[in-house]
Amino acid sequence: MIASSNNCLSKEIPSIAQACAVTFLGNASNKLQQDAFFFLGNWYQEDLGMMAVTPVVVPFCLAVSDGVASSNHSQHCSKAVVKAIRRLWNDQKSISSDSIHQLINEAKHLSKRHGAAATLAMIACELNDDGTIKATITHVGDSRVYRLSKGASQWQCLTRDHNLLNELIDQQAQEQGRQAEFADYNREGMAGSLYSITECFALTADNSYLSGEVPEDSSCKIDINSGDCIVVCTDAIHDLVLSHEWQLISAKTDLQAWLINLKNQVYESDGNAYDNGTAILVRFD
Repeated sequence: MIASSNNCLSKEIPSIAQACAVTFLGNASNKLQQDAFFFLGNWYQEDLGMMAVTPVVVPFCLAVSDGVASSNHSQHCSKAVVKAIRRLWNDQKSISSDSIHQLINEAKHLSKRHGAAATLAMIACELNDDGTIKATITHVGDSRVYRLSKGASQWQCLTRDHNLLNELIDQQAQEQGRQAEFADYNREGMAGSLYSITECFALTADNSYLSGEVPEDSSCKIDINSGDCIVVCTDAIHDLVLSHEWQLISAKTDLQAWLINLKNQVYESDGNAYDNGTAILVRFD
């Protein structure tokens, strides 16, 4: 898959960033690609693909959704999530977990797909009144968003996984009468039972979405500076290649080559690409 955005760059609106994405099946034991992603106006679900480096203008949206492997039908849920994002983004440039939840379950799903689940990590960028860039980061589950500030020597995780381990960290902090530090969360390494996710989207039976519980998302807003880089990725990326092992990025870095190297690191890791992987990289001019 070699593709670029359908967004037409207007002469009046200069691009403010370059974006690229990679997705791969990996050595998933079920031999299914359960990742899907939304890239600048379109959604994709491919066994192997590399996007063309694409100039982007604001507003824009990037997202990944990871089907939870406990079901062999979760690829349908991750696809439903990114299709819902596409519809919402094209219609109103405003997306919430509630609106995604409603859209994915308004459609009829085969009974065998009921309960199939998926995560979400998403960044949407727009201009502030003063011309600076504001990014809204939203996530559900254990897909993540990372940031490399210009001149920084380490990637910074911006999202807190919704999993049992982080719930235990919150509980322990509460019992000790303190607020958990963000650094306490997302202890990196191979996923185990404590990494089981506690929030996700799920396909439901007809009309049950009306009474079904919307997954609890986490959202934050950040200001973007020139030279900043953002990675939006599924857990097979950050579980198998810890962020301190990721290469740094400069203005001269080939974004496709950077993502190919990251994919190779996943295959060369101790986990040997045991799951599907998807990563979207954006570098702000």
